[in-house]
Amino acid sequence: MKIIVYCKYFNFKNPLDKPKIETFVVNLSQIPKIGETIVVERLSPQKQFVIIFEYIVTAVQFNASRESADSADGQVNAFLNHCWEGTSNFKVTNFLGQ
Repeated sequence: MKIIVYCKYFNFKNPLDKPKIETFVVNLSQIPKIGETIVVERLSPQKQFVIIFEYIVTAVQFNASRESADSADGQVNAFLNHCWEGTSNFKVTNFLGQ
């Protein structure tokens, strides 16, 4: 399933800055529930290593209509809980146990 993720995040260097919204699409086996964790892997800009992002789902919306085959199945709001560097290129999006 194609899921659109909307994530609000703050600038850690200057937390008084206006928060930014990041939007991206992930393919998951099911639409996550509120409170579940989505793990997303991305290559660093230098492509030397992998950065792994952990998002906590705060809201879920199912799309009622499928106008095109390319439209998303649902969308979620999430917040960035944690990120770390990795060395393996596993290209996985999954759920962690609560």
